[in-house]
Amino acid sequence: MKTIKSLLFALSLFIFANSVLSGNDPFENRETANYCTCTCEACKNCSHKEPDREKGYYEDYRIMNKYDFAEFKQLIADRTFETTKMDMTKSVIDNNLFSTEQVKEILTWFVFESNKLDIAKYAFKNVVDRGNYYKLYNSFVFESNVTDLDNFVKNYR
Repeated sequence: MKTIKSLLFALSLFIFANSVLSGNDPFENRETANYCTCTCEACKNCSHKEPDREKGYYEDYRIMNKYDFAEFKQLIADRTFETTKMDMTKSVIDNNLFSTEQVKEILTWFVFESNKLDIAKYAFKNVVDRGNYYKLYNSFVFESNVTDLDNFVKNYR
């Protein structure tokens, strides 16, 4: 697990350094002048509005923003083996909050139903809109997996 986290960090650092050295500003699509970039508790309710605040805010929780999610998606897409994708995805899930829609998209990155089910169960603890988790049911072909996920959600404590 430590190796995967080190690998993720090194890859992120490489991507960032590569974009800076190529003359591209990695943050050029962000309008940083008009919103607060602080992540402290006090700034969750500050008067500065983030561009994605309405979409990305569920109660008092911040889900992974669309820029980081796109980078995460590319990181996983660059992997060849599904087991590597699973390990890296779980590492990212452990350190972030997600919406049900984001988890639904994550499930599309996997081929095997068993892996999709495993990720859906694993991500549930870090989903901020758990009431919408039923929207994942169409991500599965086999009815047994839908039933398994439904039972997991009902009995989660």
